[in-house]
Amino acid sequence: MKFIEQYWNPEHILCKSRQFFEWQHYYHGEVCFVVAENNCSHELEGIVGYIPYSEEKERDVFGALWKVRNKNYPMLGLKMKLYLMRSINARTLSGIGLNAKTQELHRRSGSFIGKLKHYYLLADLEEYKIAHIVTKMIPDYNRAKEQFELMEIKESEQLRGLCEGEKQQYKSPRKSFDFFSHRYLQHPVYQYQFWGVQNGVNLLGVFVTRDLSHNSSCVLRIVDYIGDIEAIANTGAALRELVRGYEYIDFYLYGIRDNILLDAGFTLKQDDDSNIIPNYFEPFVQKNVSLDFYADSLDDIILFKGDGDQDRPNFITGGRNLEQ
Repeated sequence: MKFIEQYWNPEHILCKSRQFFEWQHYYHGEVCFVVAENNCSHELEGIVGYIPYSEEKERDVFGALWKVRNKNYPMLGLKMKLYLMRSINARTLSGIGLNAKTQELHRRSGSFIGKLKHYYLLADLEEYKIAHIVTKMIPDYNRAKEQFELMEIKESEQLRGLCEGEKQQYKSPRKSFDFFSHRYLQHPVYQYQFWGVQNGVNLLGVFVTRDLSHNSSCVLRIVDYIGDIEAIANTGAALRELVRGYEYIDFYLYGIRDNILLDAGFTLKQDDDSNIIPNYFEPFVQKNVSLDFYADSLDDIILFKGDGDQDRPNFITGGRNLEQ
């Protein structure tokens, strides 16, 4: 925590709150950081955080905060990542949030580099206070598709069934219910909602969402999804109802076919899109943001905004039970 304060950001939540630090990086008795210590001075030269997605012996792992303090040890960051890959018995290692420098380091370690796609579904409003809308595009959902309902999920056992279901086991990263519960149900700051994709009595999937507010307005962000991916295409009518009361719903992801989201009525944000669908809310910045990722394998990989440490608070203020 002192290293993060001194060499990363003195206001970073991981150096301000030990409670949040332990919630994110202490998992089943394991402090989820690799550190490089100077043998002479015994000072830390660099740190690499990681987040295990299950308690299995061969587990999927997400990289998090990664910082080397100076240039006295060339390629130390790369060496630490390679050590991390060897030492934690990971089935796969991925991470979201890269700059140009770290992209090159990940390429050198053999990782694939990609970018999350950003989809959004606008409400039909006269004024937008969070988004900046130049061209209002509200495409219709695919009415030829059978339409499923969205029902808010309150019982954790329904989520357990989806996490442990057969369709979920072949995705990467694979999230255990223990991790999923810790990540979303037991979050010390954010309150997530769970919207079940319901076909009659059958629960096919669940959207994990969070409200974001600014300037007396509110948007809904989908941060994760578990269950049958194909069922998303059948939620267009329900999403049109859900977006009422919000400016828009947005969804950062990688690994799901475009037609599934388009059938549900989403618009895929293009690089030259004149509309602005903000990413940053703490503090709020009205600009488009590209989220790059690395992965050591792209086989069956599906990534969301909630993966790794991307959907986390920047400040202690507003936490439900957070202490310094």
